[in-house]
Amino acid sequence: MLPMMNNSYRSALNWMPGFMNEFFNDFPVTREVHTTSPAINVTESDTAYQLELAVPGTTRGDYTIQLTEDGNLMVSLEKKNQTEEKPSEGRRYLRREFSYQKFSQAFTLPDDVERDGIAAQVTDGVLTIDLPKKAQEALPSSRVIEIK
Repeated sequence: MLPMMNNSYRSALNWMPGFMNEFFNDFPVTREVHTTSPAINVTESDTAYQLELAVPGTTRGDYTIQLTEDGNLMVSLEKKNQTEEKPSEGRRYLRREFSYQKFSQAFTLPDDVERDGIAAQVTDGVLTIDLPKKAQEALPSSRVIEIK
């Protein structure tokens, strides 16, 4: 709030947002909120790690997954929703919205991940990345150590 303004001047400045809201309230518009940071779950079992990224409305073609030279797993998402509809003759847009989602995150992989066995799938907007663990070498059974 600016200290030098009187109430009538502030009221005059505030008419525009109210006017625009009233104007556009006459048009049915569904507002969708798109986040650029999906929720991520990380789980571990005896044989694997698993990453789950929740981004509703995505398909496998929206993602890029790669192993970087420094051993990180880079997960990127880019999704563009653009309606190509053009207004009919004699009409113009009063409101037109585009949706664009972009996300990228690097995950540092533990040393015990079998990098050649990494697999991914998308089901119902959830990207699941399976990170199998390397097979553990069996420790030798107990034995007697000979003293020399």
